[in-house]
Amino acid sequence: MAQVNAYLTFNGNCEEAFNFYKSVFGGEFPYMGRFGDMPPADG
Repeated sequence: MAQVNAYLTFNGNCEEAFNFYKSVFGGEFPYMGRFGDMPPADG
């Protein structure tokens, strides 16, 4: 089965938007990474 990894950004309300689309389309989020959880970039 094909898998899609989407990387979307919103102006401060990304999780709210994702939960809205989840309520509309259903499904689950196997992972939701937040910007603050990302490791620092090299350099």
